[in-house]
Amino acid sequence: MTKNSNELFDIMATETKSRILASTPTGISIELVERLGESDFNQIIKISGELTEHYGKKAKFSRNTISKYFNFPNTFPIVVRYRGTIEGFIIGVPLERFMKEYWVQCDPNLGKNNTVYTYAFIVRKDNRHLGLSKMLKRVYQSYLKKIGFKYVSGHVREKVALNFKKNSRIIKKFPNWNNTGYTFEYYRCEL
Repeated sequence: MTKNSNELFDIMATETKSRILASTPTGISIELVERLGESDFNQIIKISGELTEHYGKKAKFSRNTISKYFNFPNTFPIVVRYRGTIEGFIIGVPLERFMKEYWVQCDPNLGKNNTVYTYAFIVRKDNRHLGLSKMLKRVYQSYLKKIGFKYVSGHVREKVALNFKKNSRIIKKFPNWNNTGYTFEYYRCEL
């Protein structure tokens, strides 16, 4: 095994290491994942399956995707747990990490180190009635602001950004985003 293989094995063989950012007496906790343990990999993969409805089959996470995006402090992976079980997650990535992607060139904040791109945001449908999505998003944005970021951005299906409570600005529209057949908008919101 190479050193990188050993490091990956060590990460997978361990328990999840996280920092609780918020919690409720009803068993809800929002956690910044510093290292995802083997026991939580399958939960993330299963939950990510719900992303395929809007983003296509490539949106479902794999072990490689998890290793790439659950990679604190290079990314900001935050999970929501209900009674100990992961019910959803949101992953923020500093915009500059996408420097080579064609779509990022439209963002005037590129290179300013002030924007986090929301790579994935999903909460299992079964428990959305508990307000988990809203709580997760609020804690995510609060955490990013606390560590010095000014904006959050991402891609959403056309007209979704209009429903955001904070002011959002559409930077550019992308027809047939990643071969989904849908137009997606690249938005930015002030934190």
